[in-house]
Amino acid sequence: MSNNKNRTAVVSRRGFIGTSLAAVTSIGLSAAEQTPQAAPTAPKPAAKIREYRTLGRTGFKVSDVSFGAGSLANANVLTTALDRGINYIDTAEHYENGGSERTIGEAVKNRERKSLFITTKLNLSFDPRNSKEQIKERFRKCLERMQIEYADCLMIHMCTLAQVKHEPYHEAIRELKAEGRVRFSGLSNHGSDLGLYGRLDDPMDRVVLAAVEDGRFDVVLFVYNYLKTDMGEKILAACKTKDMGTTLMKMDPAFYIQEDKNILAQVFDRYKARNQEPPEAVHNLKKLSEERALRTQEFLKKHRLEGPEQARSAAIKFCLAHAGVHCVCPTINNFADMETFISLSAQKFQAQESAMLSDYAEAAGDYYCRHACGTCQSACPHGVPVNTIMRYDYYFKAKKQEKSALASYAALNGRDAAPCSACSGPCQAACPYGVPIQGKLIIAHHILTMP
Repeated sequence: MSNNKNRTAVVSRRGFIGTSLAAVTSIGLSAAEQTPQAAPTAPKPAAKIREYRTLGRTGFKVSDVSFGAGSLANANVLTTALDRGINYIDTAEHYENGGSERTIGEAVKNRERKSLFITTKLNLSFDPRNSKEQIKERFRKCLERMQIEYADCLMIHMCTLAQVKHEPYHEAIRELKAEGRVRFSGLSNHGSDLGLYGRLDDPMDRVVLAAVEDGRFDVVLFVYNYLKTDMGEKILAACKTKDMGTTLMKMDPAFYIQEDKNILAQVFDRYKARNQEPPEAVHNLKKLSEERALRTQEFLKKHRLEGPEQARSAAIKFCLAHAGVHCVCPTINNFADMETFISLSAQKFQAQESAMLSDYAEAAGDYYCRHACGTCQSACPHGVPVNTIMRYDYYFKAKKQEKSALASYAALNGRDAAPCSACSGPCQAACPYGVPIQGKLIIAHHILTMP
């Protein structure tokens, strides 16, 4: 079956996917003499990148599986990934408070610079220093931390509609190009956000499509996965018309139903300790999580999987099967994840994987709050930043970035999900996917609130 047919098979099921996871030891000499030794098992060959794709009009051949350095703290992990053929690195000035860039500097300092494509990002919304000279100075600090003379691409991180036309940024890019400090310009977006400098309510597709139309951006990083294809398909089609480079994040929806069941037990205990009855939304979520957990177990048994995380590889292969995708940028911060992701390079998306993802979507697709969606936010009478909070929830549970998620949630300074417990839940009625979002916000508040 062709890739296109496989992808069609995935997107057709119940509409959940939109339009479109020792050697034998001798015990004593006599035992060794009497029992034949088992032949030693040959070590498994190290996974290597086997496919490179042209990153749009940059002309650079990037590894189909690239390196997301959002949590990078170990230079040896990146060094090994580069030895295995990864050549695209994505970072930002604020990742690990600059630590990601410093770690990259340690890993690449003895590499042939032209063999790598390094992208870093500046968040213009979270930092008021956004004049042309201030942008250039911030970028120079990025280069200093990475110990490199130039970056291949500078992106506006979490770009807004207004920032697409932020002329000081474009002036800075022109001058930095003339100085040989940067080669290309780009942007990233993963939906509405709430930061220290205000709300960002612009939908992801509107921002990226505006950037495509603007014509001054060469590369884009955005959200795309088998349960969130609607915006992504529009973006990929538009980028193709302008030959823009496309890189993906959040390729795996990452259901964590069993973990939510355990958290819900804690939430019920908290209400009991206060002699309070949990909100109806929490009761409903508890019931749904139990039902979806049973469905998930049936799904795992049917497809002979040990855990839902094993569907992750299929989810990433689904993304790579799209001809308009140039590379995926999973967050990599340990050797185990590096091995798993690199092993997916050049692998074909198979018919049985298409069926598996369709089954998983049917079993639990209504439990996943879609990244970059934000449709329900306008219905909230309290202005709760749903997309932002559910992203922190994802970082905490799926990415195991607990400290960062807790700190980010605390930085909301009261603009959190506390009002959700006493709300009538209009957000839930507004969700086009049937996600029990009010209950999920309540338990997100529970785990992201420091005791």
